[in-house]
Amino acid sequence: MKQSSGDEPAGFFARRVTGFGHAFRGLSFAIQSEIHVRIDLLATLAVVASGLYFELSANEWCCISLAIGLVIASEILNTATELLVDIVSPEHNAAAGRVKDIAAGATLVTAGCSVVVGVLIFGPRLLSILTL
Repeated sequence: MKQSSGDEPAGFFARRVTGFGHAFRGLSFAIQSEIHVRIDLLATLAVVASGLYFELSANEWCCISLAIGLVIASEILNTATELLVDIVSPEHNAAAGRVKDIAAGATLVTAGCSVVVGVLIFGPRLLSILTL
């Protein structure tokens, strides 16, 4: 079913703006309510400062940016999963606990991969400083 052409542009853009508002509200909730998200953001500041200090290449920044984004996104998805499981199964339930553990495991995997990326990029630079 086609909508009238007079309302499409304004309605389309209004829905996009509303959608971004929901996304920013969710991000704000995750930052305010989850200590791990705040820790990830502090680590991000340290990594960005280190990257600026060591003058990373564009390719290295791409790898670092992807690693940071994946860890933070994974942490936020883990938070959403935990909230949803708590709504669906407020009482203790072994299967619900496994769902939470699996979501946390996914976050652990992304964090581990980001550590590998960090070691590969920053490791040689740090070693050169330590061996001076």
